[in-house]
Parts: sequence; C-alpha cells; structure tokens
Amino acid sequence: MDRRDYLGQSMMTAAVLPARAAYLIRTGSRTGFRRAVQEASTRWGGMTEPILAVPDNGEIPDEPRETVAAAKVEAAVNVDVDEALAQRAADALGLPCVPIAKIDQAGAARFTCHPLHVNPPVQPSTLPVVAVNGAPLWQVAAAGLLSEDQAEELRPTALAVRPGQPDEYGRNQMYGATHLQSTIAQFGEHRTNAIGSLPAVVWITDPDDIEDCVAFWNARALRPVTRPGMPMLLLPTGEVQHWLGLTQQLAGMLARPAEFAPDVMLLSRNVPQEHLHEIAEILELQRTDAEVKISEKFPTPALRQPPFTYRTGLDPRPWLLRDREYGVPTSFDVHVFTGDTSTLRFTSPVHFHTQGSWALVRLWGSPLDGLPRRDCVASLVEPNAQWRRDSIQLHTRAQNDYTFALTVPTLAQATEAVLEEASVRHALSDKGKLGVALQAQADIAALLEPGVYETVIALTTPRSKELLKELRKIKAEGTDDAAQLVELASTWGGRAERRYRPTMKLDLPPQRASEAAERLCELGWAERGVETNCAQCGVRTFHPFEQTQRRPVCPGCSSPSRYETTADGLSVFYRLDSFVDRASDQGLLPHLLVIAALTKKEPNSYFLPGIDLWFTDQTRGEADVFGLYGGRVLSGEVKTSASQFTNEQLTHDIALSTRLGVDIHLLAAVDTVPQTIREQTAKLCSDAGLDLLVLDKSELRRS
Repeated sequence: MDRRDYLGQSMMTAAVLPARAAYLIRTGSRTGFRRAVQEASTRWGGMTEPILAVPDNGEIPDEPRETVAAAKVEAAVNVDVDEALAQRAADALGLPCVPIAKIDQAGAARFTCHPLHVNPPVQPSTLPVVAVNGAPLWQVAAAGLLSEDQAEELRPTALAVRPGQPDEYGRNQMYGATHLQSTIAQFGEHRTNAIGSLPAVVWITDPDDIEDCVAFWNARALRPVTRPGMPMLLLPTGEVQHWLGLTQQLAGMLARPAEFAPDVMLLSRNVPQEHLHEIAEILELQRTDAEVKISEKFPTPALRQPPFTYRTGLDPRPWLLRDREYGVPTSFDVHVFTGDTSTLRFTSPVHFHTQGSWALVRLWGSPLDGLPRRDCVASLVEPNAQWRRDSIQLHTRAQNDYTFALTVPTLAQATEAVLEEASVRHALSDKGKLGVALQAQADIAALLEPGVYETVIALTTPRSKELLKELRKIKAEGTDDAAQLVELASTWGGRAERRYRPTMKLDLPPQRASEAAERLCELGWAERGVETNCAQCGVRTFHPFEQTQRRPVCPGCSSPSRYETTADGLSVFYRLDSFVDRASDQGLLPHLLVIAALTKKEPNSYFLPGIDLWFTDQTRGEADVFGLYGGRVLSGEVKTSASQFTNEQLTHDIALSTRLGVDIHLLAAVDTVPQTIREQTAKLCSDAGLDLLVLDKSELRRS
C-alpha cells in the first residue's frame, strides 16, 4: 500500500472545552475550601470542578472516587494537603498532581481560560453576585469566591460582579445570576445519558458547615450542564424565614413538567431532620413518604402544581453519576490520508472574546475508527495527543478558527506502535511470515466459505509430522503388522510430490467439493490437472491442464502413458499451489481461518498471523494471532483441537496476553471448544482483567 493512501472525504466532529481539575483539600479545611473555590471561580468550567477532602491517611473513599470519575477531570490540584499524601491521592485517582501555585503554569490543568474570555457582556442591572473574603462558607459555595481585588478588576469588563445581600446568594441561584454559574458559559456535554427531568435538590446547611458545603459543591459539579433537569439550591439555616418572597420564587422554579415525584429532595449532611421539616414548612412544601417516581414518557406537557412535595433522606448520586462527555461540538468535512498528514479546518463552536488563553480540542469520527485507544497510537496522530475515550485530545491555544495537521495512522502502523510499547523486540514468526504473504495474495475470507478450508486440508501434502503421528499410532496399537507398515512406507516413503486428489476423495458432498476446489483455483491457491498411471514403472503423476499433451508420456521412464478416465470421461484432479501447500503443512491455515472470522465480525480490524516476542527480563513469547479488533487490542492462541488447551497451556497463554497489555484474549479451535474449557478460560481471564473471545467450529466452519 502506498504510504499516502487517500480515503476520501469524511465527516469528523470536534469539541472545544476547558481542562478541568479536582481540588485536594485537607478534611475539614475551611481555608482550603475557600482557596479551591476562589481558583475555580477564575476558571472556565469551574463550577463543575469537584473538591475532595483528603483524610490524614491519604486514602480516598469510594464516594469522592466516583465523583472524580464521573466529572472527567484532567488533573488533581493540591490546595493544602501534605505533598506526599496529595501525590498518593492523585495516583489513586489516576491523575497527575499539580500544586495550586503552578495550576496556570504547567501540566494538564493549565489548558483553560478565565470565564471572561467566553462570557458575553452583562447588563449592569443583572450583575451576578459573588462572595468576597470573610463571607460565610455557604455563600462561597453558592456563588463562588473572589478577592476584593479580583472582583474590582472585573467591574469594568463584561464579567462585572458585585457582592450581594445575604438573601441574594440564595435567590440568585434560581436565576443563574451568580458568578460561579457564569463559569459554565459556552460549556456543556455533547453526549450524556442523564435523565431529562428530576426532583429539585434543596440543600440545607449551617452557614459555615464545611462538610455540607463540600457535599453540595460536588453534587452540583455533577449536575448535567447542557440540560440541567435537576435544579439545585443551597440555603442556610436560621435565615430563610426572613427572606420575603422566597416561597413564591421557589414555587416558580418548581413549576416544572410533571415527569417525577416528589418535587424536592430536601437534603443535608448535618442539619437535624426536625430542622429540615421546619424549613420545609417555611417554604410551604408538603411532606411525602412515597417512593421516587420518574416518568418514562417525555415530554409531559402538564406542570407540577402547589402544594409541592418533598422527601428527606434521599441520595441524588445515582442520578448524578451518569456517563457524559464534555465539550461544545461542531462537525466538519476533511479529506483523509491514512499514514500521512491530513489537514483539519473548522470554526470553533466556542466563541472566545479575547485571545492568548488555552483550551482542549477533542476530535472523533470514522477516520479514527479501528485505532486502539492507547496513547502510543495517539502520539502517531500528533506527538502530544492523548485519547479521551473515542476522541483524540489536543492541548492548544483558544482560537475561533482552528487548523490542525494530523496524521491518521494505518492499522498496521498502530499495531506496530502497540507492539513496540509492549515488548523489547518483536518479529513475525515463521508461520507469521507465511501468513502475511498469503494475506497479500488473496482474500482469506474465502476460507469461511463452505468446504474451502476442508478442501485445503484434504489436499495438503502429508509430511514428517503426519508420518510421526501415524507411526506413534501403530506403536500405541502394539502391532507390527508388516502389510500395514509396507502400506505406510508406500504412502510416505520418499514422497516429494505434492498431493493431488479428485473431488470424490475430498470427504465432502460432490457439488460442494467441486465448488470448493474451483474456488481454490479462482484464488490461485490450487490448480486443475489430470493423472497418468504408468504401466511400465507404476508411477502416478499429476499433469496441470496447461501441460497436457495429445500423447502423454511418463515423466519417470518416458514410456507412453495415458490419462486416467472414468465412465464419465477424463478424471479431473486438484493440487494446491506449492506455497499454500507448505503453509498448510506448517499449521498456518487455522490462524488464517480465525483471522478471517474475526475480520468478518469486525471489518475495521488488522491482525498478524504469528509473532515472536522478547521482553525486558530476557523471556520470550509467541502469539498465534495479534492485532486490532474493532479498536481493541487482541492476542491469543489457535489450536486444531480444543483438547490441546490444557490448564498449563491456558495459564501460559493468558499470562502472555496480560503481559502484552491486550484488551481481549482469544481462544480459538477448529473443532468444538467444550463448556468446561470455556468456563476455565473465562475464570482465568476475569482474574487477569481481560475480556475473553472464544471461536470454534460453530463460527469457523460452514461445510
């Protein structure tokens, strides 16, 4: 294949988004929480950046782990945790650790911008509120935090802010009129499985309760951004009863489509239940103990009506821990060349009002299909690129028009990159070399056609392995029958000529045998011919049709001979091409049969039919099949008989797949794989963290 292989014009999609972080603070640290919120308040997407309280032992509990995983952040930022503990926590989360002092200078967390760069101008009458130094903790969590100097710097700009009255920090959350909510302008999910509408969350906290403020912050960080179907509101104890008109404003927020019940989840970590019920009475909410109901019918035109209902003791996390992919998307056309540079041009779906900041760009589309989601492959696309699920992520400057020169590697190049990362050295095995050559000659998918594989096996010339097998069989039977040994010697002794047979000896129904033999001729894997049986010297000889003569002569003794006939006329014989014959004798055909079946299942795949591997500890390995299966790395073993999969063999094979870091372990046999072997292999793969794919006769042979 020419290195610059033009695939044509394809549709791709790009998403533009900020790099986001999770902040690490000491458990109970109000100073750390304020500093984290202050940083998030100066970052695009900051409202969706979680804050994790790290205990003294550095162990991250399950709940914050799940929060970080769902938030899809790029880095952990250490606010006030001991450096060693912060690194330990970041490692447990699978994230790089960045000191907060360097958040804008280095690392993955750097690639974002100030909300000023993406926010449209606001009218003076609707300036959002923001907490300033000394504000109660609940106001900080509800509206964000800026120092007085930071707030003053924004006043002449499009992102002007102001400190508010206590009740404004509560009310303005309902209207999106807090500074913190402005950090998610031009930000959203391009894919999510979030439920459309859910009960609202009204979170109650004591004004300076750090645990409740962190819990609310993280719940809101996971709320869907593009379609916020779960309104969230943080309110303090001891104040809401003095806020005139709050009940009516809350009722306006709760007048939503009747797709769920109750209307409100009234939540708190530390406020006693009796106080929650008192606040609910002030807000004119009606208590219910009914189960939560979410309608599957969408949309429902009718609106919820007062009295609005509430429940305490609920956990919103099952609705918040939903899968999502962040970024505002746009689609564009691109002319794609595999193995060489393709130029991508598109207008940013996010409009940046100022230049000089940073952002992330994620790209996906059919040109990237089939590539394994490994960073060693992403670096073939662009040296500093990374995979984010099915997207290639680039770190770049924030621009309104993007141009990227990227390389779309071939599947062969991607396979090579994966092998280079997994081993010190690798090379095609002897079988692999033969298999690659055969794959280049013809479409191996023909092996899946009825009778084709069986015909190749039937026409394969018996050689030493088969002779040894027959001798062992005679020995096992304990017989020294001379006639049997003479017959065996006659069949094998000195045999150099390739086997040839008529279709009637292919152990297939006549019509299928003829079709399969002709298919092999069409592929160039076999040839047709006739046979002479010399009456003088007794030598039988195959003559390809193009070498036949009007008066045949024995090639052995040069005596006149004749072509074999039947009652129906001339007998036609078939013989494998010498290269195919050798490959089949070496046991390669099962490998190619399996590769054909895998490629049929996942056409966007690529496989090597045998590789030798060397590792750093001087050990070696050999895989029968290695390659890319629909974008996932696969390795495994192929046997003619499933009985060869002993416990020792299975343990060895799965250990090799584990060492290669594959996603899927393959177990394949030409005959039927018993259920016991399937279950044993599945257990070993599960313990190793591998998916298992089993192929056997039911999927490989259709004769």
